[in-house]
Amino acid sequence: MWNDSLVVDGVAHSFDWTPANRADSLTEDEYARFLDFAWQQSHLLIESNAPGWKLSFEEFTSTFTADTIARSFIEETEVDMVVYHEVEIAGVAKHGLSPLAVGEELKRRFPERVLLYAFVDPFRGEAELERMEAKVATGLVDGFKFYPTNGVFNLETGKMNTMLYDDPEFSFPYFQKAKDLGIQHVAVHKAYPVGPGSLEKDRVDDIGGAAFAFPELTFEVVHSGWAFLEDCALQMMVNQNIYANLELTANFAVRRPRQCAESIGELLRYGTDDRLLYASGIPNGHPHPVFDSFSRMEMPEDLVEQQDMPLLSEELKKKILGTNMLALHGIDPEEKKRKIAGDEWDKQRQAARAEGGAITPWRAHREAIGTLAAA
Repeated sequence: MWNDSLVVDGVAHSFDWTPANRADSLTEDEYARFLDFAWQQSHLLIESNAPGWKLSFEEFTSTFTADTIARSFIEETEVDMVVYHEVEIAGVAKHGLSPLAVGEELKRRFPERVLLYAFVDPFRGEAELERMEAKVATGLVDGFKFYPTNGVFNLETGKMNTMLYDDPEFSFPYFQKAKDLGIQHVAVHKAYPVGPGSLEKDRVDDIGGAAFAFPELTFEVVHSGWAFLEDCALQMMVNQNIYANLELTANFAVRRPRQCAESIGELLRYGTDDRLLYASGIPNGHPHPVFDSFSRMEMPEDLVEQQDMPLLSEELKKKILGTNMLALHGIDPEEKKRKIAGDEWDKQRQAARAEGGAITPWRAHREAIGTLAAA
């Protein structure tokens, strides 16, 4: 907790970059280049510059297990709950980049601490509707996650397969299915480019059409503020069911705090302070430096005086850091505090704190793969 307020990390993954997960459509060299891009752009670009935090290429591209992800949050942060995102991208990974099985393991192990967003791939066609049913039937799914591409290069069009979320024929059947299954929460990848080619798929313009067509659903624009900042803010102004998920944007607080503050200020200019959701996107960046920097961040004085940006008050930070996500899912904060008090997560955290000493960066992951001495 932070100042007696629950902290919810809005995006957690457990990437599997191992050779066995390479999609058959990619050569070993193509897969290696993709992994290098992910390491360079999604990790080194945003991870803390302090000694020990940056993972080597070998560490980043090893398997992140449910235990290492859980321990990273429990032992090294003040995060109380996480939202696990399954990610597939069939053109890259054979068994999913962030496997559903790991999210399910986390949800079963910590049912009061984990929310689970299952992946939806409309490029599979009608068969995906059945997969949505099967995933929800487990009783573990709290939301669905969409990507604007499946990463497959289409030989007929000469382009990568892409989708827009306001397409009534291609996208709407899956939103309708979510609604029919009783899943109200949808997260959509935007702003951070996925693959080469046109950026149309990465822009946020189409979210408004989907949000208007499905007012019963909530749409989290994941990576809000990374790019197309004003466009995202305007979409929030027009559509009250659009939320800004700050994965990767919140990470700016570590090395680019002014950019982070400007992004939040712009989103608040058009939206409301109850629709911004904190997220670190582990293992893109370790959640401790992100939370620590974000919780201490202040709005630069010149932005307050000259750009009418809001002060980053404790109340506002509490909302972004957890209260907003809890409200989105209809979770009462005080009731949640009572439910999680003394659970396995709590006991493990207390044991780690009792040991004392400084936080060892990425301890759980490095310990699991045998590189802890390099931290």
